[in-house]
Amino acid sequence: MPRISSPNRRRILLILLILLMVAGSCAAVMPGLHAFGEALGATDPVPGSPAIVTTLATDVPGAGDLAASINGQTVYCIDEERRAVVSLDPRGAGRHRDVVAPAAEDLPTPVAAGCLPGDLLALVCRQGDEWTVRTHRIRPGVAADPAEPVHTLVVGRAGGEIASVDLAVGRSRDWLAVVGIPPPVAPVLRGVFAGSSMRQLSDEGWSAVAAGSRPLAIAVSPADEMVLLEATDADASAAVSYHGPAGRELLRLDTGLKHVRGVACARDGSALWVIAGPAEAADRPGGLWRLDAVLRDGRQAVRPVCLATLEEPRAIAAVSDQAVVVVHGTTRRTIVRIDSSDTTTTHQEAIPP
Repeated sequence: MPRISSPNRRRILLILLILLMVAGSCAAVMPGLHAFGEALGATDPVPGSPAIVTTLATDVPGAGDLAASINGQTVYCIDEERRAVVSLDPRGAGRHRDVVAPAAEDLPTPVAAGCLPGDLLALVCRQGDEWTVRTHRIRPGVAADPAEPVHTLVVGRAGGEIASVDLAVGRSRDWLAVVGIPPPVAPVLRGVFAGSSMRQLSDEGWSAVAAGSRPLAIAVSPADEMVLLEATDADASAAVSYHGPAGRELLRLDTGLKHVRGVACARDGSALWVIAGPAEAADRPGGLWRLDAVLRDGRQAVRPVCLATLEEPRAIAAVSDQAVVVVHGTTRRTIVRIDSSDTTTTHQEAIPP
């Protein structure tokens, strides 16, 4: 093998270093986004490879918000029609059961859900103008009594329509965040918990939501950062922002997607998925999208990649590194699992409906 001179060896090492910096710049700053170092239009949609869609349930007509257990082996779904919570196995279609029994009319209505350690389920609930976070312990074969939560935390009072309320639990499993409760409650609230007990939720230290914007959905990155989707109105393009543990905004980028209904991070941090309703443009169908990190004019940007088209997507939860569970549909709602092995954005196949 010919000997490489010292100047050439230094030149090769420099080139390799530059390539590594370009390829890793997006992922380093935006954990959860799939890094793709291609200098393209940031919000130009690209079709991904066809995803595998498996139907899990069609007999939960009021299927609403979703939450996945810590190991991803169980998914909990709020049944808005019966005011109950059911559990499903995301690995295949099968029977489901109530884990929180249907709530009577004089009890709070569950709106959003999240899984806590110790087989606890946290529910954001509304009764009239009062908002609370209630925890219930999940037991095999027994449905928890909605009238007897393990712990109840009063969040505040707020009237008006519910635009999009979401709950996320930190990867460190000692804090949670709630977004989207109507004013005068703060748009983003965070609190710590130990076991079933929670401290008062607060927006202290949180970077203000962009002027005129409202939060649409929230997730947590593998680095325990809050990932927030927000928009000025339903017809505006949503922005994704990352916030550190203290609430300080680290990054904000336009997604190019409208009518965003939910967001989820892959468990290994390799992808950030978003569900969005259809937009006016033909290249913006409603469905499951992956947000890819790209370089645009030397700056980090986001490009949406459509993985599957869905009618009226409503809720999403990540159950593995490459799979999510999604609720979609209008009068007839369906719960599906979507698996995608797509690891690049070079595929150009048409997405089947």
